[in-house]
Amino acid sequence: MMKDRDQKQKALRLSVANRWFPQLEVDVQPGRALTERAPLVTDLDVLSSIPDEFKGFRSVVFDCKTKAKESPVNRALWLAGVLDRLRADQGFCILKNDRIELDHRLMATRLNIILLGEDEFDLYAKSTSERYVLPLGHTCEMSVWEQLFEIPRHFPNLELGLRFIRSTFWMTDDSAEACRKTLASLKNLHPELDPSKPEHICLFFEFCALFARSLAIVVCQIFKAYLHPANQGDLSEALLVMLYGGREAYEHRNELYKLVKTKNPEHLPPDLSLPEWERFLQLVRQCLDAPVELQHAPLILREVGFSVLRGDTTMVFAKTLCSRSPQGARFAVLIASYLGKAAKLPPDFVRIADVALLPLIPVK
Repeated sequence: MMKDRDQKQKALRLSVANRWFPQLEVDVQPGRALTERAPLVTDLDVLSSIPDEFKGFRSVVFDCKTKAKESPVNRALWLAGVLDRLRADQGFCILKNDRIELDHRLMATRLNIILLGEDEFDLYAKSTSERYVLPLGHTCEMSVWEQLFEIPRHFPNLELGLRFIRSTFWMTDDSAEACRKTLASLKNLHPELDPSKPEHICLFFEFCALFARSLAIVVCQIFKAYLHPANQGDLSEALLVMLYGGREAYEHRNELYKLVKTKNPEHLPPDLSLPEWERFLQLVRQCLDAPVELQHAPLILREVGFSVLRGDTTMVFAKTLCSRSPQGARFAVLIASYLGKAAKLPPDFVRIADVALLPLIPVK
C-alpha cells in the first residue's frame, strides 16, 4: 500500500475537482547523467497540469509527508528546488504538523509554495473548489492508480511503458520532443499489447492522455505564432521545425535519416517526419480550431482508461467531463485514432476507443 495515502487522495481529489490533469508518484531523474542507469533524485507525490490558454499547461507539485517532527520550512525549501528542476509554477506541502509558524508560511508563499497542515487541506480545497466534495470518478481513486502501477507484475514486458508514464515523459522538458517520445515508446510496446486485456487498453489510453498533453502545448505555440496557418505546407514546415528542435537541427537530422535509409541513390526516401504524417497534420489543423479545448482531452482520456481498468461501463464522470468540453472529447477520439495507427497497434485498440468515447460526446 502506498505511503501517505490519505494526503495523496486529497491532492488527487482537488486536482480532478479543478479539472487539472494529475500524475501520481512521478520519479525524478537527474537530467544529464554520467551512468547508463542513473539513480533517481527523488519522487513526487502528485504532479498536476493546469490548463492555461497561453502556455498550454502550468504545473503544480503536491508534496505529502507524514513526519510530524520534520520542519515545514525546510520541506518548503526542498520543494522550491523541485519546482525549479521541473519548471513548475506552484507547490503544496501537506504536513502532519499543523503548527506552522506564520513567518514560515509567508516565506514559503514567496517561493510559490503553500504550507498546509493535513487538517487544513480540506478547508483550503473546499474554499477554492466547490466540486471538491462531489463524486469525481476514477482518476482520484488511489486504488485505481495502484492497479495501474501493478500492471508490470502481471505483464513484465510492459514495465518500460509504465516507467515512461511515471518518469521519462515528465522529465522531457520540450513538449515537441515529448510528442515524439510518447509515440516512439508506444510503438516499441506494440508487439506486447493485446486489445482483449483491460490492462493493455488502459495503458493505451494512458499514452493517448500523455500525447494529448504534449500536443496541447505544441498546438498552443503554433496558434500563438500563426493562428491558423495559411496552408498545409506552412503548417507542415512549422511542425517539422518544432518537433525536431529547430530548422538547423531538423535539416541535419533529415540528412542523416536519408543517408541511413538510402539504398538506391536514384530513389531518395521521403523527408523525416512522424509516422502517418498527413494524418497528424490533419489532427493538428483540427485542434487549431479550438486550442484551449484540446487541454481538456488528457483528463478525459485518462478517466476513460481508468474506467476500462475498473470494468466500469457507465463512465458517468467521463461523460460529465465530455459534456463540459465536447470539443475536447472529439479531439480525444482523433488522438486515439492517430496514435493507434501511427504506432501500428492492432485495429481493435482504435475501435475500442471509439466505442468508449463516441457515446460520451453530447449530441447537439
